[in-house]
Amino acid sequence: MIGHYVRVQEASALLGVSPATIRWYSLQGWLPTYRVGRGQVAHRRFRYPDLQRVAVRTGRFLSEEPAWNRTVPITVEMAAQYLGLSARYLTETEAMVPGTVVSWEGLMALEQQVYPGPEEPWNGSDSLKEALPMMREQMMMNRDCGCRGGRKGPAPGGAESAGAAKAGWPLADLPSEGASLLALRRTKRHLDVQKADLEDQLAELERRIQAHPENHG
Repeated sequence: MIGHYVRVQEASALLGVSPATIRWYSLQGWLPTYRVGRGQVAHRRFRYPDLQRVAVRTGRFLSEEPAWNRTVPITVEMAAQYLGLSARYLTETEAMVPGTVVSWEGLMALEQQVYPGPEEPWNGSDSLKEALPMMREQMMMNRDCGCRGGRKGPAPGGAESAGAAKAGWPLADLPSEGASLLALRRTKRHLDVQKADLEDQLAELERRIQAHPENHG
C-alpha cells in the first residue's frame, strides 16, 4: 500500500514518468518536496494529494489516495507506511519506541515532527527555453578551444595521466571559469539531481543488502 508520503521511485511509477522528471517537477515548484534524513543525506518525499494535482496538470490519471482508518491504534509499522519511511528509521531516530502505538492525533503530531514543511523550490531565473541556447553556446566554445568543461583536454592521440584522471570533479560536468551565472546555476541543479539519484540508488541497494537471504543464513 502506498503511503501518504511517497518516495521518488513510487511517484515515478504512479505518474508514469521517469525519476528525473519527478525531480524536475520538484525543482519547478509543481510538486512540493519534503526532506527526511540525517546529515548530508536527505531524501525526497512527496504527498499523495500533491501528486494528484500534478497528474491533473499534466493530463494524467491518478486514483484517489487509499483511505486511512483513523479509529485504530497506529503501530510503528503503520506510521512508517503512512510517512513513507521504514520502521527502523522511526525507532533509530527515537520518533517512536518499538512496540508502542499512537492515536491518529499522535500520528499527525509525528508528521509535523518529521516533515515540518516543504522545502523552498529552486528560484533560479533560467528556464529550459533559456538554458538550451546557453548549452549549445558552451558546447561550441568547448569544441573550438579543445576544452572539456572549460579546461584544456589532452592533445589528440594523447592520454591524461592516471593522477589527472582521478583528481577533482568530472571535467565534462563543469562549465568554464568565465561561464555565466545562468550556466553555473543550471549545472549545480543538474549535479544536485545526480546526487539525489545516487542517494536513492544507494538507499535501495542498502535495503536489498539488508534483506538478502545470505545476510540471514
